[in-house]
Amino acid sequence: MEGFELLSDAGRLQAIDAAQSTFAAVLQNILEQEPLQARLKGRSAEAVIRELLEQADEKGKSGDVAQYLVGAKLMLRLEIEMPVHPANRGDRRGRGDMDARLGDFEVEDAIIEVAVGLPDEKHLTQIVDALGDGDKEVWLLTRSSRVKTWQDELKDTDEVDRRRVIVHSVEGFVGQNLSELGGFSVKGRAVQLERLFTIYNDRWVAAVGTPGIQIVALR
Repeated sequence: MEGFELLSDAGRLQAIDAAQSTFAAVLQNILEQEPLQARLKGRSAEAVIRELLEQADEKGKSGDVAQYLVGAKLMLRLEIEMPVHPANRGDRRGRGDMDARLGDFEVEDAIIEVAVGLPDEKHLTQIVDALGDGDKEVWLLTRSSRVKTWQDELKDTDEVDRRRVIVHSVEGFVGQNLSELGGFSVKGRAVQLERLFTIYNDRWVAAVGTPGIQIVALR
């Protein structure tokens, strides 16, 4: 403290600013490492997923969390293994790789793309490419608040065959199946959510995620 007393007013302010910046950085790191919390009590499955995405938003990770939750849901619901890829990587034919995936997930004749942001040229072009000349259908999964925005954008895109494009919310796509698998009971829903989070944590986050997007279920 004696050294602090000897500083000029300007020096003291600089020292305080430096200390505050250091503390803020430490606090930010702690917050980024803390897992996401899924509060199950008094919430529908869709509401649980929505709150998780809101928490992920604060960490700038909503895209990652949404994609990994969708992958975990497909594994749980269809009882199949899904290739585990980092979010938004390796699924763009525009990179010159003609063997690249058409979307984030491919299941039989369905191509599933997770796009939590606003419509953009990259995703619109990808939808056109994914549809191709065949009978495949594209599931575009976005945030519930952006479903209509995407639907309106697709209406104005002449190249898109809208008869083969389903725009759905991530919250609904993941949540509805869990309610069904749980027999529409509160207990069953909670069990299925916990199964989902186990797959998400063990198969996705452990392989391509970060500790700060792990999910802890709170009953």
